[in-house]
Amino acid sequence: MTGNSHEQVSSSPNSGCGCLLSLIVLGLLGLIFVPSFLSTTHSHGQSEAKTYVGSIIRGQQAYFLEKNTFANTIEPLGLGIKTQTENYTYSTRATDKSAFIYGIPLSDKYIYKKKYFGLFSKKVKGKLDSYIGAVFIIPATEVSPNGAADELAIISILCKATVPGTSKLAEPTYIDGKLACSEGTSELE
Repeated sequence: MTGNSHEQVSSSPNSGCGCLLSLIVLGLLGLIFVPSFLSTTHSHGQSEAKTYVGSIIRGQQAYFLEKNTFANTIEPLGLGIKTQTENYTYSTRATDKSAFIYGIPLSDKYIYKKKYFGLFSKKVKGKLDSYIGAVFIIPATEVSPNGAADELAIISILCKATVPGTSKLAEPTYIDGKLACSEGTSELE
């Protein structure tokens, strides 16, 4: 009996080495390939801009519902949003039927993204993207066939520059029942 248990113990280390070797190989493969999948496409600064411009859009919508007009500056919206941060400047422009919200990167500001190349990573310098949002007041009948002719509806859109830079973007449009980002920008959901 003692001999049998000795044989079982001596066969276990051989199978244990195989499992240990497999775990080591899998761990090394994970170190080489997994970091490339973890690279993020949006920087902290760009997340800030999307959040701020989106908040200002919602603030303009609420302001219009309360005051029946849009605000010409960000402060009356009561959002507590700074008009300038470390990465962006924010502003708004109002008309009778629309409001446009700008998130423009500060000049000469760069973000650093961590790019992974197997076991090695390096920081890569890249410019921030500009953002523009718009809020439009339209007849409710354009949104819903059951809408009353004397009611208004509020629609909005958020757009991002297709090329990074610090220039002010062309404003989105609402023409013939279609809301669209301008040339050089793409819509964000």
